[in-house]
Amino acid sequence: MALPLKYRPANLKQVIGNKDTISSLDSLLKRDKKDAPHSFLFYGEAGCGKTSLARIVANEFGAHVQSIVEINMSNNRGIDTAREIENACIYSPLQGDSTVYILDEVHRSTKDFQNALLKILEEPPPHVRFMLCTTEPEKLLKTIRSRCTSYQVEKPTSKRLFKHLQDILEKEDREVDDEILNLIVKESGVVPRDALKMLDQIMDVDDEKSMLKIISSIKNEETAGIDLCRALLDGKNWKVVSGILSKLSAEPESVRRMVLGYMNSVVLRSGNKRAHYIMECFADNYYDTGKAGLTISCYDAIHI
Repeated sequence: MALPLKYRPANLKQVIGNKDTISSLDSLLKRDKKDAPHSFLFYGEAGCGKTSLARIVANEFGAHVQSIVEINMSNNRGIDTAREIENACIYSPLQGDSTVYILDEVHRSTKDFQNALLKILEEPPPHVRFMLCTTEPEKLLKTIRSRCTSYQVEKPTSKRLFKHLQDILEKEDREVDDEILNLIVKESGVVPRDALKMLDQIMDVDDEKSMLKIISSIKNEETAGIDLCRALLDGKNWKVVSGILSKLSAEPESVRRMVLGYMNSVVLRSGNKRAHYIMECFADNYYDTGKAGLTISCYDAIHI
């Protein structure tokens, strides 16, 4: 099993960093469950544990695994999804105490969806709770945010992530030099999920030179991804863009997320309209279309 999945936190004690958030959640969850909020909003950078926290909280409310409904809002953005949730909410869970809806990337939802969700959040059935996860809370209606108990999920410190990698290596009975671990922490941007992905790729390698080569290739992929973002933003022709695409070996979905993150930063910094339109071209995930979906998105983006 991949390290990010194998070492995904299963309870609040296993979450790294976010001391204040964990303390607040722990205090809240010790109350009588009848007095606890029905709607939570977890926001922060990608790869730092928002969905993991949502799952943990769902378990704390006694939701059976079959009663935890995860919806990726990149795929299910509109009013029909809201109606399906509203219709399903009236039924009590077959197992467990609660039905929990985890809405991932909820900022991708349409205004129609958010308005419909607002009605459910105002008067949810006693057995239903909502966990909203987003990297862009500002895109949610203020009325949605005001009805949620909000928690910011931040990156751990470099020191804490380094220790986390050491602990994992000990459990896996592997050894990696501290210099390499420090490099992983740096190159991952101190994002736990990215750091674990890097560690997963090098921990079985025998020599440091090969480890450094692998980390460098991962970094080169990121550089190619940034080149792609800049080419799209500058309106480069298809020959340039397709040339960059041919050099990318990363998962198309990872590239899509990188483009969205890059363009989001541009929009927040300068309000660049082209970056906003490019984000719309990359709104849908590539779980089914793979490289074809990435090609189509890039083609659409350069013809804006």
